[in-house]
Amino acid sequence: MGRPLICTEYMARGNGSTFEGSLPVAKKYNVGAINWGLVAGKTQTYLPWDSWKKPYTDREPAMWFHEIFRTDGKPYKQEEVDLIEKLTGRPAK
Repeated sequence: MGRPLICTEYMARGNGSTFEGSLPVAKKYNVGAINWGLVAGKTQTYLPWDSWKKPYTDREPAMWFHEIFRTDGKPYKQEEVDLIEKLTGRPAK
């Protein structure tokens, strides 16, 4: 149709949806992908869906839901950052 496509719902690590599984497909088909969160804390979307029933007030969840970076700027998973850099054409640091 000649219009850009943007996917806003693709990350849910706890449900098996990952950057590794989704972003290469989006790139292959020229589909933009927007992540709900970037840094843990602002929107709290690093917390899994079960946090409504069992709050993570005393610990970090074993598996983050969305975010990519911790509040100190370090990646949650370096391999995810490496993949994003590779797919976006940004040079590795």
